Amino acid sequence: MSSANINHNISVLKIWVDDFWAFSGKVYGLPNMQAHCIAWQDQYHGHVNGLLFAIWCDVRGYRVLSADNLQQLNTVIVHSHDNDVAPIRQVRLAHSDKSSTDYKAALSTELAAEQRQQEAIIQWALTHLNDQPLDTNDGNDKDIRLQQTRLYLHGHIANNISDQALKNGAIALSKDIESIAQRALPSV
Repeated sequence: MSSANINHNISVLKIWVDDFWAFSGKVYGLPNMQAHCIAWQDQYHGHVNGLLFAIWCDVRGYRVLSADNLQQLNTVIVHSHDNDVAPIRQVRLAHSDKSSTDYKAALSTELAAEQRQQEAIIQWALTHLNDQPLDTNDGNDKDIRLQQTRLYLHGHIANNISDQALKNGAIALSKDIESIAQRALPSV
């Protein structure tokens, strides 16, 4: 690979990482989205950055996720989570006083770990771009634009939740998340 190609790839990586981080902040800040993301994480052991990535791909029009590569993405996310994000999050959660300097420092460190996780996701994504359009079933543009989000959410539910009551709760939450994302499409 030539140095020009390497520099181009580094530039694309930086642009995508920066855009994904900024986009995530906007989506996470939408009304009710933070609470839904935390519920996805805490109640259903979902990964917020995976969810935000699927929404980002749909909104930006990047065709990355498919049923064939969803497990590969999850492997990247779980590795980053287990080896970087989760240990730092445990330190932060050990601080009961959210106004303390130690809590704020742990939160800042955790956010840096979340950014590293997003960079790992983007590095993976750059090798899995798909030029094929997603299937269109009903002609509703907003539904079409959220197909990867739906795939990510329902893939997690199908592969990680066996209890039917939990599964039903996760399905209801996923519909709420999709609804928030649909209303936000023009604004993010």
